[in-house]
Amino acid sequence: MPSAQSWRPGLPPTDHELLDATAEGDGSAFGELVGRHGQELFRLAQWLSRNRADAEDVVQETLAGAFRAARSFGGRSSVKTWLTGILIRQAAKMRTKQRKFRQTLSLSSPETDSQAGEREAGGSGSSTALSVDRRIDVAQLIATLPDDHREVIVLREMQGLSYEEIAQALEIPRGTVESRLHRARAGLKERLNGYLTHG
Repeated sequence: MPSAQSWRPGLPPTDHELLDATAEGDGSAFGELVGRHGQELFRLAQWLSRNRADAEDVVQETLAGAFRAARSFGGRSSVKTWLTGILIRQAAKMRTKQRKFRQTLSLSSPETDSQAGEREAGGSGSSTALSVDRRIDVAQLIATLPDDHREVIVLREMQGLSYEEIAQALEIPRGTVESRLHRARAGLKERLNGYLTHG
C-alpha cells in the first residue's frame, strides 16, 4: 500500500488522496488529515457546544466516525465539508442527549429547572454573568439562537463556508440555507438590539 506521501513526488497528497489511503487502513494518512483540519473542527465544535470538554468530545466522535466512514465517502463534496457535516451531526446528538438528561433531572429535582433553563439559553451557565456584567458577547448571543439557525450562521460567518458548502454539510437545499441564514441574522440583530437597549 502506498504511503501518504508517495502519489505525486514533490507534491503533498490532496485531502481526497489522504482519505482514500485512510479507507485502505493507512493511519498516517488519517493523521495528516487531522493535522490539516483538526483545529478548525475544534473551533467549530466550540461554537456549537456548551463548553470546551463537550467540544473535545464532539471532535473525538467526529474523527472516529470519519475514520470508520472513510470508505463511504462519495466525493460529492470536499473532505473539509464532509468532515464538517459529520461534526454538525455529532454536536446535534450531544445536544439531544444533554436535553434528555436535563429533562430527567428536572423530573426528579424540580429545583434544577431554572438552572437547566440558564444552561439552555447561555451555553455554559455564563448567561448569568452576561446579564450582570452587561458585556457584549457575540458567542453568548449566538448560543441563544435555535440550533438550526446557530449552525448556519456559524458555518457562514465564523467558518466562511459558501452556501453550497453549508447545504452539503447540513444535507439541506441551498434555499433552506439562505432562509435559515436570513432568520438567524434577524434573530441575532434583535438580540443585540435588545441587549444594547437594556444595557
